[in-house]
Amino acid sequence: MDPIIERLARLAPSTLGHFVDEGFLDIAIRPVFRPVKFAGRALTVDAPPRDNAIYRRAINAARPRDVLVIARGGDYRHASFGGGMALAAKNRGVAGVVVDGPATDRAELIEFGLPVFSRGLSALTTRRLDLGGSVGEPIVCGGVRVVAGDYVLADDDGVLVIPASDVESIVERGEAAARREQETLALLKAGKTFEDIDAMRRET
Repeated sequence: MDPIIERLARLAPSTLGHFVDEGFLDIAIRPVFRPVKFAGRALTVDAPPRDNAIYRRAINAARPRDVLVIARGGDYRHASFGGGMALAAKNRGVAGVVVDGPATDRAELIEFGLPVFSRGLSALTTRRLDLGGSVGEPIVCGGVRVVAGDYVLADDDGVLVIPASDVESIVERGEAAARREQETLALLKAGKTFEDIDAMRRET
């Protein structure tokens, strides 16, 4: 088990958003259902418009805690990920799916419990056309360049992709920020003001 994934999973993308500017996917890519939270490593998929044949190859290549990050070639009309794909991916141990296009079969996605982020839902679906595509090559998803092996952190607020070369330093900084956030919330709940808290911290 990758210990970085475990540490990353305890953080929130919004906490990292206080000091990370790059890697946040387009806010139009939202969870199909809530609450959701997962962390893992990206397995990139480049799928041609209207086609979902490449997904079978991607699911077979997936390892536990992988996150399928799927580029759709600009196809925001056809839903390419639904119940059957979700169940197959869950059976492989996939942590979550991020697709730059619509999803479908919302009731089944909820039933199977695999977190899926998409650009909404559609009843117009893809089909198996065998038009090509790739697994494991660099892609752009939600306006962010994603490389296989990048770290992915997602929750109800959105999706963050972190290059493997940066993740350890970002996690360390995020853990410190999370501790500070919890301390601030505890003091606010105790009736302190932000001015009180700032003064207390200046004294220490």
